[in-house]
Amino acid sequence: MVTEIPRTTTWRAWLGLAVLTLPLLMSATDMTVLFLAQPSIAADLAPSSTQLLWILHVASFLQVGTVLTMGWLGSRIGYRRLLVIGVSVYGTASLVAALAWDPVMLIATRALMGVAAASLLPSATSLLRVMFPDPRRFSVAIAVIMSSFSAGMALGPPLGGVLLEYFWWGAVFLINVPFAVVLLLGLPLLPRVGGDTTGAVGRPDLFGALLSVAAVVTVIFGFQEIADHRASASEAPLWPYALSIAVGVALGTAFVRRQLRVPEPLLDLRLFAAPAFTVSLAAMLLMLIGAGGVEMLLSQYLQSVQGLSPGQAGLLLIAPALGSIIGGMLPTLLNRWMRPGSVMGCALLSAGAGAAAMVLALRGGDTVHVIVCAVVVALALGPMFTLGYNLVIASAPVRGTGSAAAMGDVAGGLGTALGLALLGSLAAVVYRQRLADGASADVPPEALGRAGESIGGATAVADSLTGTAAAELLEAARSAFSAAVQAGYGVTALILLPLGVVVLWTLRHVRLDELDSDA
Repeated sequence: MVTEIPRTTTWRAWLGLAVLTLPLLMSATDMTVLFLAQPSIAADLAPSSTQLLWILHVASFLQVGTVLTMGWLGSRIGYRRLLVIGVSVYGTASLVAALAWDPVMLIATRALMGVAAASLLPSATSLLRVMFPDPRRFSVAIAVIMSSFSAGMALGPPLGGVLLEYFWWGAVFLINVPFAVVLLLGLPLLPRVGGDTTGAVGRPDLFGALLSVAAVVTVIFGFQEIADHRASASEAPLWPYALSIAVGVALGTAFVRRQLRVPEPLLDLRLFAAPAFTVSLAAMLLMLIGAGGVEMLLSQYLQSVQGLSPGQAGLLLIAPALGSIIGGMLPTLLNRWMRPGSVMGCALLSAGAGAAAMVLALRGGDTVHVIVCAVVVALALGPMFTLGYNLVIASAPVRGTGSAAAMGDVAGGLGTALGLALLGSLAAVVYRQRLADGASADVPPEALGRAGESIGGATAVADSLTGTAAAELLEAARSAFSAAVQAGYGVTALILLPLGVVVLWTLRHVRLDELDSDA
């Protein structure tokens, strides 16, 4: 096993940390910038609705589905080598995606980008574990990495808006190429971690890798499709997507049973014996289920109810994004006086209180109050995400860092998918019910049906009506969607508040400097 372990943290390690922020900044920016490019892609390539859905989601499906395999692969070929391969493929695929001339080509390159992105987080965290052997400095490094991810998501909308203002849609993919080049130039700053040089490594568990990919992809696909159909009030049957979830659960069960038998498992299930690992992983999953979909609802609220343009809404949403970045860095200070369980529990309670305050702010309809509450929620969730991920990594032995990081990535992807499905479906149901109850009798039934598909559909229908019916329909739709967003934040509060109490209790004795990283 080739591993360069420095005795102390040097200037080279801090420069290496700066280099390792680049791949996460790159992938995070790519997540949010594509939503702005969607109309331009649709106009240029003319994809079908199904093809457009795959363009948007195929990368995230495959990233979460293959991350366990990437965590295992890094321990075999070396994490620096895996990072080089992943970044090189990601940059090359981005270049090809920018030049795509039909939807199928773009879907294929996006799929390749998703597989390459799966290698980034396990590689970066495994390298950081060796570069920063001191637990407190490792906590700082994790906070910087997680904050770079938040920064990338915050930069996506304004950066994409500028690029799309002056260039074609392919420019949103070309911005990944400079990131990849700079990281490859900074490669000498990174240590060699992992990689077997003795020839003792057994054959790879290809069947286990296929099981893990199929299980995660089918579950996430099912939940996202259910959320999309509920949000659009589609009359298409939902049973195929429910079946997809059931098949994914069955495949996941088979994967876990296989990991208990094979000599070289992709996932070391012994990690779950550590309470800090299990509780932190579960807390991140539940946190994202509760809060993973509210940003989507808030963005729609600002545009459809408050009447802001996409550019204005994007600028306002920078405030909670910056709150998330600041919150992610707070544990580096709070860890000096508080145990991680106390910080995480208080963060969840604060975020739950902020979500409850958002329900009241939405009732008043004041944009300033709404953004302030959004900042509070984002600021409070920052420490939870950073410390939760830190505990997941620190609870694992050094050789298991890649596997632990991969599990964190799976929890993040699955939690976001479940959150979108839960809150998206809830908001759609509340919106349609409130609209039906509040609409004037002057609105034709067929117009009311089309308006119930989405708040954007209600605006389009109102434009086609005359007299007072148009104004009444628009007012009813805005009121109904406000109630839907309130319901979403209410569920967020109901999940985060008790979760905060549980985390406070179960992790009350855990200390970062007492976790055995050499187990």
